[in-house]
Amino acid sequence: MEQEKSKINIAFLARIILVTVVILIVGLSVFLFVRLRIGAKDALRDAKNVRMSLRSADIEMYAAGKSVYNPGRKNGIEAGAKERAEQIYTPTGDYRITSYDTKKHEITGFMYEVDNFVVTFSKHDEAISWDVDYILRVYSYDDSDDIVNGE
Repeated sequence: MEQEKSKINIAFLARIILVTVVILIVGLSVFLFVRLRIGAKDALRDAKNVRMSLRSADIEMYAAGKSVYNPGRKNGIEAGAKERAEQIYTPTGDYRITSYDTKKHEITGFMYEVDNFVVTFSKHDEAISWDVDYILRVYSYDDSDDIVNGE
């Protein structure tokens, strides 16, 4: 009789532990999903604000006979245009123009990086697309890492 009670108590305790572990895993998953979702929405809102500030700077530069786009520069932005755009909106991340329609004088490709999020804007004809990706860096390799000699 005593042995049966002991088995019942152990089984009951095992169920409690199992339920607790499942609840913790589900709770952590929901928390991480919500956190990533909020971060993605913040990154998208920032990217849209940066695009609008670049558009405003582009209109001003167009009036002066210039363009905001310079494909010869690393970030694709003409000197002075970035400063003007950042007077309108101060971003928390880095951005670059990837494509520009010179006939319509509008940005057709744009990337914005903040924290571990990358927001990509593209416009083809009248179709506009915004993509938000999360980057998970698994390993960062630089010159100080010596894989060959095992150091």
